[in-house]
Order: sequence, then structure tokens, then C-alpha cells
Amino acid sequence: MNRSSWLAIPVFAAVLAVSILPLEAQELFYYVDDGRVVITNTPSRADIRTVPGFSGRVMKAMKGDLPATRFDPTIRILASRYNLDPNLIKAVAYVESAFKPDAVSPKGAVGLMQLMPPTAAMYGVTNLTDPDQNLKAGARHLRSLMDEFNGDLTLVLAAYNAGSGAVRRSGGVPAYRETRNYVRKVRERLGAPDLRTTAANLPPRAGADRKVIRRTTDSDGTVRYTN
Repeated sequence: MNRSSWLAIPVFAAVLAVSILPLEAQELFYYVDDGRVVITNTPSRADIRTVPGFSGRVMKAMKGDLPATRFDPTIRILASRYNLDPNLIKAVAYVESAFKPDAVSPKGAVGLMQLMPPTAAMYGVTNLTDPDQNLKAGARHLRSLMDEFNGDLTLVLAAYNAGSGAVRRSGGVPAYRETRNYVRKVRERLGAPDLRTTAANLPPRAGADRKVIRRTTDSDGTVRYTN
């Protein structure tokens, strides 16, 4: 039996098996490991791809008012890699660009998550309209802001829109109509209330206090605490 036909057997078997899986599990992915094709319903690797024949399947929305999109598998991978809620990445992309890879704002922000060129350059983006590069950089930026503001979602969203410097100078969400509306819109998509954060509970700048303990969860479920 030649190699190509040997590889087709597990793929075909996995595709047949999908009919007995619950709806939320009917998103199959594959990757090649030492010449072997591995089928999984957990998109936890950077080199994972949608199983042929299922890439056009309409997927259920991840949560709330977030529509299903062709970018969902990539968003799930990035969420796992950077320890983020996939709904957060998706809500930001929805509010920023309505999932339009070629969107350009009047201020020059580009792509799905509306990155400014200097921010994109920080994360090695070479093509701002490439969905994979743009989403990856946006997710990394969200992760950085999460670390800086100790996971305070309101401050993270305000900083994504106005910059972390503006958030710190204001001692909370800046009094910019655009930023306040932005925070409200993203939180509404997440089904979360609009929390008010002020200087009283503004976390210290990352690295300023080495006694701060952070909790992270690896893709395999391992929980880590570190300063």
C-alpha cells in the first residue's frame, strides 16, 4: 500500500465518525506528525488545519451575539496559545472591523482587529491584511494588556482602543467618547456588564511589583502561578 492511500484511511474513518458526534464536536482538524495524519477536535497547535470537506461547514457561534465566521478555528488556536477567552478575541474583531480583513480606519488602523502599523511591527506583522498575521498580533497584544492590567477586562479594552499610557494617565477608562463606547460595545458582545475601574484599583505597571502573582493555564489544563 503506498503512503498516500495509507494516510487516507484514518482521515476517511474520522470523517465517517463525525455523524455520531454532538454538534459542538463536529469541527475536525488535522496535522502531520512524522508522516502520520492526526485528527482531532481540539485546535491546540499552530500548524493545525481544517479537515477537507468540513472547512465550509457553518459553525455555531462561540457565544452570545457573536456570529459564526471562517476565522473561528484560527481564533480558537490563538486563544489556547495565549491563554485568552476565544470570545474576547472574537468580540474585539467584531467591533473593530466586523471581520473584514481589508478594513482601514480613518486613523490608519488596518485589518480584522484594526492594528496600527507601529503596534503590528512590534509583533512581526509583515502583511496587515493577512487574517492569520493580524489575528495573531491582535491576540498577542490582548495578552500583553491582560498581563499589564492584571486581567481587568475594562482596562484591557480601554487600553486596546486608546493605549495603555492613556489608561494610566486617566487612572482608569479615559474620558474619550470613542473609548467608552468601544468598551461598552465589546462588553455587550460578551454579555458582560460595563464595569467601572478607577485609580483606586488600577494595577501597578507590569514589573513594578515583583510580588504580584499571576495565574496561567496551559493548553493541557496545567495551572501555573508565577511572579
